[in-house]
Amino acid sequence: MSSVTRLAFDQGWRFQFLRYVTIGGIVFIVDVGSFKLLLNTNLALFFVTTSAYALAICTHFTLNKFINFRAHNRPVHHQAANYAWIALAGWIITVAVVEIGTHRFGLAPLLAKLAAVVINLPIGFLGHRFVTFGNGFFAALRRIGVK
Repeated sequence: MSSVTRLAFDQGWRFQFLRYVTIGGIVFIVDVGSFKLLLNTNLALFFVTTSAYALAICTHFTLNKFINFRAHNRPVHHQAANYAWIALAGWIITVAVVEIGTHRFGLAPLLAKLAAVVINLPIGFLGHRFVTFGNGFFAALRRIGVK
């Protein structure tokens, strides 16, 4: 059964995704709230974006580990390392969308930030579901047929 099919028909996956989205809402408030507060400083947009993102991912990791995925089967440092890689990808996407959105398309920084959240949602859920709080990166690769 594919990931999309499971998400649509498997009740456990649906609840896990709904919890992920709910936690995402909490993290969104932390992220956008700190982003908005930091915009009032004299920091460069890059540092504002990065600082808000760092606070958000710390909150996100903690809530997902203990509340959503309840992942206690692997050591926390292994999960944190996998989380860091997925968070790095999300950060790169976030910075790129904010920078391109504001400088190329003239979007307000907050609107560009919202666009980055929408793009990162499915990438983050699947990455954390299978890699961070699943059985790890290599197990995820084996699952999709990469040896």
